[in-house]
Amino acid sequence: MGSDAYERERAASAVVGLVLLVAIVVIISTAVSAFVLTEGSDVPPPSPTISVSHTTIDDGGDATVAVTLEDGDAVRIDRLYVSGSKALDIGGPPGGAHPADESYASERERFSESSGGRPPQVGIGDTWEAGETVYLDPTGTTDGVRIRIYWNTEPVRGVNPGTVRGDDAYELVEFTVSPSGSGD
Repeated sequence: MGSDAYERERAASAVVGLVLLVAIVVIISTAVSAFVLTEGSDVPPPSPTISVSHTTIDDGGDATVAVTLEDGDAVRIDRLYVSGSKALDIGGPPGGAHPADESYASERERFSESSGGRPPQVGIGDTWEAGETVYLDPTGTTDGVRIRIYWNTEPVRGVNPGTVRGDDAYELVEFTVSPSGSGD
């Protein structure tokens, strides 16, 4: 074998090696990109940011907690639920068409709770917006009741207490009702 043939064979081997190396890098980078983009799509949307105030309303010996959205994002009610250190019921104002009533209390209440095909009892429409109030009636006294409002990335389904699907529920607000009956 002559020197020229040997040099051509070495040159061809280097080109083939370089082509194989580039092909391997492209395959690996494609696989990594596909994995990263697939994982990125599982990132849940950010939870809304809200602030609320609360007060108690004496309804003839029974107290109801009025929770008003003071500021923040408008939130779809089908993704909201509330729980308390005592079982509670969510609804409209005392004396209204569908007031909160402790006899229907459960450990978790959907904001979109309704019965008989009627609109949700909270009576605020499809979203909870600044200035709107929901009413909570815990079993027994309201004093010292700890209330938490949660947002879920998927709608809460079923009859109260409702089924929260997925692992993406976020606590938006927590407060304790003081004996004086008001607070932030």
